[in-house]
Amino acid sequence: MKLDKRACRHAANVPLHISLNAGVLYTERVKYLVTAAVKLLGGHRVLTVYFYECERLKANDRMPKWVVFQGNVTFATLERDAEGNVKWRDAMVQHLTDYYMGDFLQSCVFYKKAGFYTIARYIGAKSDPTKILWELNWYQQDIRDQQTKIRRHKRDTVVLNKMSSVPQTPANLKRWADKHIMPHYLFYDYNNGRAKTQAYCTYCEKFSVIKRPKSNDVLRCPKCGQKAIAKAQGRRATYHEDRETCQVIQQVSPQELVVRIYKLYWSYARGKDTARKSAYEVMRIFVRSDDGKKAIVEPYYYNSGYDSVTHWRRGYHPGALFGMECFISEETGDVYLPGLEKALQGTDWEYCALRQFYERTAIPMQVSHYLKMYLRHPLLIERLTKAGFENIAADVIYRDGFSDALDEMQTKTHRILRVEKQDVSVLQEQKAGVPLLKKYQTYVAIHLRGRSALFQWQLHHKVSEIPADIFQYLTAEKFMHYMEAQLPIYWEKRPANVYRDPTMETLVITYVDYLHMCRRQAYDMKDKSVLFPKNCAAAHDREAERIQKINDAQKNRAFGIAYAGFARKAALSNEELQIVCPKRANELVAEGRALHHCVGSYIDRVAEGRCLIVFVRRVEEPKKPYVTVEVRDGKIAQIHGDHNSDPTEEVKKFVDLWSRKVLPMALQAA
Repeated sequence: MKLDKRACRHAANVPLHISLNAGVLYTERVKYLVTAAVKLLGGHRVLTVYFYECERLKANDRMPKWVVFQGNVTFATLERDAEGNVKWRDAMVQHLTDYYMGDFLQSCVFYKKAGFYTIARYIGAKSDPTKILWELNWYQQDIRDQQTKIRRHKRDTVVLNKMSSVPQTPANLKRWADKHIMPHYLFYDYNNGRAKTQAYCTYCEKFSVIKRPKSNDVLRCPKCGQKAIAKAQGRRATYHEDRETCQVIQQVSPQELVVRIYKLYWSYARGKDTARKSAYEVMRIFVRSDDGKKAIVEPYYYNSGYDSVTHWRRGYHPGALFGMECFISEETGDVYLPGLEKALQGTDWEYCALRQFYERTAIPMQVSHYLKMYLRHPLLIERLTKAGFENIAADVIYRDGFSDALDEMQTKTHRILRVEKQDVSVLQEQKAGVPLLKKYQTYVAIHLRGRSALFQWQLHHKVSEIPADIFQYLTAEKFMHYMEAQLPIYWEKRPANVYRDPTMETLVITYVDYLHMCRRQAYDMKDKSVLFPKNCAAAHDREAERIQKINDAQKNRAFGIAYAGFARKAALSNEELQIVCPKRANELVAEGRALHHCVGSYIDRVAEGRCLIVFVRRVEEPKKPYVTVEVRDGKIAQIHGDHNSDPTEEVKKFVDLWSRKVLPMALQAA
């Protein structure tokens, strides 16, 4: 049944004929008067409930504010505002107003007894005047629930049809998982006095004899040779459970694959050697491609408590975790390998090298994300994986995305990696990822000889970075030899502290910093005495001290230039206070230490001409710090005493006088 809204509009224009002197209009508790009638609208019997607002009635507006049209399977409300404009609403009775439902219904009173009897007969409820509007609201709630269920069933029918395209679960899933994924045990009777004991292998399910086992040791079964964990029956828990995640890839169509996520539970009870094996499917991730370049991922999760035509729901499970190598991760797990090539055959993922990637990394993976990223970089991922660079492929897929360290347009492995042919084996041996590849490429870019040995030496000593620019002065071989010779000296001169021990990396950082300091000072970088000092750390400290002295001298010179002319004109004094200009940069440091503020850090600003600092001193103590003043852009920027305290009124007046009478002339002379 569908409401005829045109007929309903005509039926809504029913004024309430009530005397404006009626006492019910002036009762504080009553805010709405209610009438009801069953009318024939559009060929159907429709319950029509009118709500008249008392405030409007007192203003001689006799038209209803709301008219609820209630059918057997649907309802609607026509709302009229104070200006006479109307609009349709689908709200239930409890939502007609903005305030609490109970307050609204309690403020409604039936104008005549026939009204609540009419509602009671139509909805089949008891004719209780105090509860009939509540009954009407619950009647509407039942209709709303049924409508929701119908919509949900229509929507889930589409999901059910999609699930019908999924092939059957592989018959040997549990058996394969038991052989290749789940851990196995050798259960034996604990007896400390025996040299040998009988054990049961959960892999081959046979008994054998083992010598002096210890609980949790990894042994090989004498019968089948499979690795298993020894477990003493006497020390074994009452209930033990192993949990893993397995992913099954199946073909739905040449354009679509489905990744099915199974949670595996192998449980062992005390006294029972045979495991209870269960596999529950928790997710189905459909990966589809319409153009062979972009993948569309549609996840569905299983909800046993979902009341519909299917228990499968679109999306990820609420609170799901992703990308973690643990059981609770939603779509990370081991890969079911039997029939994998057949599932991929004829699809856009036929040559995706998924098996090689999984077997070489040997860790749980996100298959759906792998399939998605493969379509973005198909040739790159396939070639890198087949060439033995699965870690670089993993960085492309899961972490960094496509990196500028790779050339996707090339077909040769060394050109893809932007290295030379002889470098490929070195990177393969080190199982390099993108970060290591970028480090090695810095050596390739300068055509460094011996870079393979240097790279292996760097990894062995855990040196994170060696700047390539230093190899314009020395070879890689001489660098390594010098560092090896300097390390014992560095240990002796740099003893371990509570934070960290001296390492090869800290020595390399010290040496590189030393070379950079020598270059900035225009030393002869071909001189062996410069390149290879007898004590690298001491040479570094010596050069750092020398540069510091040069910098201090330059700063003092610039500091003096900043006050040249200014100091002669800036003097001012009275009976108690005087203005003093600093002569050297270290006077700012002394001022800051004495007054416990940060003026010591203003040396660079003064040397660069960004500000000037003057001191306010007492006449009786001209050398004792008292108040510090900063002049910036020709104005007083800051005035601070001890611990950044505000100066006294006497000092403020004195500095104000100085800024008006003396400062402008001093700045002109500077």
